[in-house]
Amino acid sequence: MKRVGLALSAGGARGIAHVGVLQALGEAGIPVAAVAGTSVGAYVGGLFAAGVPLDEITALWEEAGLWQTARFLLPTLPWRGWSTGEEFRRRLRGMLGDRRIEDLPIPFAAVVTDLRTGQAVALRTGDLVDAIRASISVPGLFVPAEVDGRTVIDGGVVHPLPVDVARALGAEVVVAVDVLLPPEEKRLGRVTVFAVLFQMATIFQKRIAELEVAVLRPEVVIRPSFGERAPTYTSAGAGREAGYRAAREALPQLQALLV
Repeated sequence: MKRVGLALSAGGARGIAHVGVLQALGEAGIPVAAVAGTSVGAYVGGLFAAGVPLDEITALWEEAGLWQTARFLLPTLPWRGWSTGEEFRRRLRGMLGDRRIEDLPIPFAAVVTDLRTGQAVALRTGDLVDAIRASISVPGLFVPAEVDGRTVIDGGVVHPLPVDVARALGAEVVVAVDVLLPPEEKRLGRVTVFAVLFQMATIFQKRIAELEVAVLRPEVVIRPSFGERAPTYTSAGAGREAGYRAAREALPQLQALLV
C-alpha cells in the first residue's frame, strides 16, 4: 500500500474536524504514514502522531471549557500578545511529557512562520510541546515563540495547508484537510475595526490555501461542511462529525489511489 500522508490545515475551532477525518481513516484500515500540521492542525496532528487516542484528543478539547480557555488566555505584561501560552503548554506537557518529534511513531512536522524572514519553517525535530505551542502562536493572541534561535508565529500566516511538508515526510498520497473558514460564511454584522481585520485574515488564509492546492496538487482534498452550527472550543461533537462525514465521502477516491 502507498504511504498516506496528511496535511492538516489551520482553522481555529474548526480544527476538531481533523479528529473526525482521522477516525474515518482508522475505521477504513488506512494507516497514516506521515502528518504535517499548521496551527490547530499541528495541535491535533502532533497529539495523534504521538499516539494519543482520538477520544482523548476530543476530551482534552471539550474539558477546556470557557473557564479553562480563559486561563489559557491570561494577558501578558509587557503586551506582545494576549497570552503567554504557558497554561496551554503546561496542559500539553502533562499529556506528552518530554516527547521529541524525531522519536514519534509517526513522522510529524509542525509548520511555523519565521517572524524575521516571513518564511514558513517545518519543525521536524525537537521538543513536541514547544513545536505545537509555536505553530499555534496566533499573532496578537499568543506571544511569539522562540525556537532554534528563531522568533516564530502561527504557521497559518504563510502556509496554512502544508501539502509539500507531508510529501517531504515521505508521503506518496497526500490527503489535504482544509478546515479554513470560507470568507463568505463569516457574518460581518457591525463593521468594526476588529471585524475588518478578522475578515482580512480569513480571506488571506483561504486564498493561500486555494493556491497551495492548485500548485502543490494533493491527491485528495477534504473540506468538511459545518452547516449552520460552527464548532467551538467547548463543543467538539458536531465538528468532529463533520470531518468524519467528509472523510467517509472521500474514501472511494482515496482507496482507488492506494491500489
